[in-house]
Amino acid sequence: MTKYLVLLESPSKVDKIKHYLTKNFPEDSFEVLASGGHINKIADSGPWGLGIDLQTMTPTFKIETTKRKNVSEITKAGKNADKIILASDPDREGEAIAWHLANLFTKDNKEIKRITFNEITESAVVKAFGEMREIDLDLVNAQLSRQMLDKIIGYMVSNSLQKSTGLLSAGRVQTPALKILVDRDKIIKAFVETIYKKIFVVDQKQNVKLFLYKDDNNLVVNDPKNYYISEEQSKVIKNNLGVEYKCTKYKAKEFEVRSFKPYSTASLLQDGFSKLRMSAAQITVAAQKLYEAGLVTYIRTDSNRYSSDFVIEAKNFINKNFKGDLFKEAVTVKTQANAQEAHESIRPTDLNQRPENISSQIEDKNMIRLYNLIWWNTVKSLMKGPSGFYHNWTFWNNGYEFKQSWKEVLDLGYNKLDKSETDEDIELDENDDEILNDDEVKPPFEFKENYVFTIGKEAIVTEDAKTSPPRMFNQASLVRELKDLGIGRPSTYTPTLSKLKEREYAIPHRGKPFEVTEKGYQAEEFLYEKYEDFFNVNYTAKMEQNLDKIAEGNFDHKDWIKSIYEELSESVKAQIQEAKTSDIKCPRCHEGSLVFIKSKFGRGRGCSNFTTTKCGYREYEQKDGSWLEYVAKPKEEKEKAKD
Repeated sequence: MTKYLVLLESPSKVDKIKHYLTKNFPEDSFEVLASGGHINKIADSGPWGLGIDLQTMTPTFKIETTKRKNVSEITKAGKNADKIILASDPDREGEAIAWHLANLFTKDNKEIKRITFNEITESAVVKAFGEMREIDLDLVNAQLSRQMLDKIIGYMVSNSLQKSTGLLSAGRVQTPALKILVDRDKIIKAFVETIYKKIFVVDQKQNVKLFLYKDDNNLVVNDPKNYYISEEQSKVIKNNLGVEYKCTKYKAKEFEVRSFKPYSTASLLQDGFSKLRMSAAQITVAAQKLYEAGLVTYIRTDSNRYSSDFVIEAKNFINKNFKGDLFKEAVTVKTQANAQEAHESIRPTDLNQRPENISSQIEDKNMIRLYNLIWWNTVKSLMKGPSGFYHNWTFWNNGYEFKQSWKEVLDLGYNKLDKSETDEDIELDENDDEILNDDEVKPPFEFKENYVFTIGKEAIVTEDAKTSPPRMFNQASLVRELKDLGIGRPSTYTPTLSKLKEREYAIPHRGKPFEVTEKGYQAEEFLYEKYEDFFNVNYTAKMEQNLDKIAEGNFDHKDWIKSIYEELSESVKAQIQEAKTSDIKCPRCHEGSLVFIKSKFGRGRGCSNFTTTKCGYREYEQKDGSWLEYVAKPKEEKEKAKD
């Protein structure tokens, strides 16, 4: 009999995994414990509080205070084990956690192995137990490099930011995300709308709605490159038009709408926000609970694919449970060069666990709603979508060109499903606008060219319109933008959004776009004026690519991190020196100047002569942006307050 100690991350998985192992390997004994995530963090010691040997670029780790009890239980259990199995999550972070746990037993000469599983199901756990391996040190180095980079950039630049502006934090991913928001906000605020006219030929009964596309000079109208139709121009155009419209071009094109695609972390966050109006934090917490409950696969992934085994299972399920020959392979999603596809897309572990069934097992409403979203997205992503033909006509009238299209749906695909079968029937386009399942009647046009369609001039109508600025990002679209730009990873999206809110740089209103604050503007202006080279989008994306190379064992991480530290150190030191002076004189001693101070009370300024003349003048920023002197309470008042 072999005594195993199996180490997980989450306590909620312990009983389930122990049950699977004891059931399938009755000849052995198993103790299953959880680390509760990371047991170590890089110490806040040494220069800048980085906790890194700046010659060898080696971090010094210390056990997290809240994890000491866990570590004590794990080391004690390890002494009685014949074999230690590290079963932390299947990503770089999980690999680093496994490495830290293994280091607890370096003096004990224990046999230590690593296993991973993408879902907490009996078959997946048992399979993983038969595929034990060594810790992947390349993955560990990639994660440690990320931690060191985040700390070097975060601590050092934040120190400079605080001393220069009184604001609190900068970050390798957080700061580029802030710039994306600020740049978009600037465009929106600078936007000047243009009021113009649209011209149509309309007969509602016959589904005629021709729109004016080009004028008699062959220019596309209402186009920013050309011009927008004014009130006077619209009158001239209406007067010039006749009653005959000659079809100069007709084209039919097959279509199939497949808007449901396998979920990556980013796309789950997008749909959870857009369809369920849940915040990124709520989605992440609910998804993690669903994973730990064994209901969905691992939730941090760049992957947009399903395993071949699951596709076969899904095909059988769909053919058995839905009429109409609906199964179809999922749409192939273009994979980014830097995507991490170590595991599958996010999906239910068992399609037979239908949403209406699990609602009786789970009380958490967010978990129920998110599972419903994941289940239906998975099913519909493996079904035919609505299909048919797009018909497009181009008509000519006295030199003016009109167009109209008609969507002829021949097969409803997944829209055949009874709406009562799901409360997740929202279909969104790339702009997060709902795709309407319109059932239009055929316009009275022929499926050919070179014929004349006649309609009276009374059908010519004008509509008022105005240009609009680009939309402000919301949580969903910001995550999409970060992913498209190659900034951040599945594990960083939610912490980045949370930090922007926590620092009051950008407020993510529930279900609505971000509101960029004055603090956000000030932080972005300073950081990109002083440290643009370290936060531009290309540099940040290149960092992610280098981290990927480290994970593949193809990059010298220590020399790279050292070069970043040395370059950044020079810039930060110069900026901190500059921040020691200011043009604002101390209102108390009139000798020193007011400089920003670090304080738990918020953004504050104090007299620069504090260390020499002991002038203790301090003031703090108020909610309205004004500054108010801090007046300490008399000693007797403090004593009364304590009583």
